[in-house]
Amino acid sequence: MKKYAFLPAALLMLGTAVGAAQATPSTGRAVNRDFAKLSADGSRAFDDIAMARTALANSDTAGAIKLLTDANNALTRAKSDNKVFMKAEAQLTPPKKAPAGAPAPKAAPSTQPVAWLPVDGEYIVTEDLEPTSTKGTAVASANTSLNKGQPAQAAQNLQVAAVDVDFVLAIAPLDASASDVYRASNLLAGATPNTKDADAALLDAQNSIRFVSEDMVGTPSGKKAAGN
Repeated sequence: MKKYAFLPAALLMLGTAVGAAQATPSTGRAVNRDFAKLSADGSRAFDDIAMARTALANSDTAGAIKLLTDANNALTRAKSDNKVFMKAEAQLTPPKKAPAGAPAPKAAPSTQPVAWLPVDGEYIVTEDLEPTSTKGTAVASANTSLNKGQPAQAAQNLQVAAVDVDFVLAIAPLDASASDVYRASNLLAGATPNTKDADAALLDAQNSIRFVSEDMVGTPSGKKAAGN
């Protein structure tokens, strides 16, 4: 059975990836280029959505409302983000392997172009690795380095071992996601918050995420994409 190793994108922040470029130029430049395709506001909004659902699960409605206010503002700003691109869902190119736990579409993909917002990214090792092999050990070491906030060391581990890594983007339909968050906010407003339906609306936003190959994100019309 093929085993897949995952390198969490959240631990490879753009600011610290510069260190990787200094330690291992080619790998570092690739890290910078890949993560430059993400929307900072989009990432922030979906972090807020996840934390708001946790707050609701802990009966912290006030905390959830505050997080959703931030998410609404972030998604509003994201509408003018040059990372946004237009594409019909049916035209999206799926990655070789989606991250574990990726939501499965519940309906046939739409052929109507919509605005997509890149909200997260992930490096996925698609080789058949044994944990005790040289490459398997390199991936384990890279993950340890990432958890310690050492992206330069992680990049070096992967480069030295020549591990085959694919970058997968998580993209969200901008308008639909904004609508889901706005709906959740309204459900929590007033004297009797509807926490159950609000959580369902936020789950809808999370389930709308699709995973695509990084080359799906090209240069937006009339603008120059970062890192290209």
